Amino acid sequence: MTSLARLARRVAMAFGLGRQTADTDESRSTATVQVALTSGELRSDVPMMQLYGFASRPVPGSDLALMFLTGDRTRAVAVASGDQRGRPADLSPGDVAVYHPKTGSRIWLKGDGSIEIAPAAGKLTITADVTLNGGLNATGDIKAGEISLQKHLTTNVEPGSGKSGPPAAA
Repeated sequence: MTSLARLARRVAMAFGLGRQTADTDESRSTATVQVALTSGELRSDVPMMQLYGFASRPVPGSDLALMFLTGDRTRAVAVASGDQRGRPADLSPGDVAVYHPKTGSRIWLKGDGSIEIAPAAGKLTITADVTLNGGLNATGDIKAGEISLQKHLTTNVEPGSGKSGPPAAA
């Protein structure tokens, strides 16, 4: 085999696709996966690289994009993962979504500039002070502590055009 042919083979062997076959091992500083390559090879303890600031734990059956260091099929690194089984099918051109394949929860950045946050369980928790610049429309009740906006009682109510006192706890 000529030097050029060996080089061409290494380049051709530098990338591959595979399918995750077992749960991700999160016990190390870099998570590892077991992957079945399209050629039928099985590789264990393949490090899984992720983008800085992002973390996910792919499930068995997920697709993996692999790089093989110096074209050596025994030295794989998973550089991307995806799971077509739960991918949103309703995105428009230019849309971006962070989504959970099993539950359907997602943060949807739409092409028109709007953002939709849709938790599948119907509950969103924000652990921070919130400043809202703009209107707020709600179809359900809003509460401040134990005081309901729809069902609150007030104190010191004066008849006619008089003013009432502060809200009273229910």
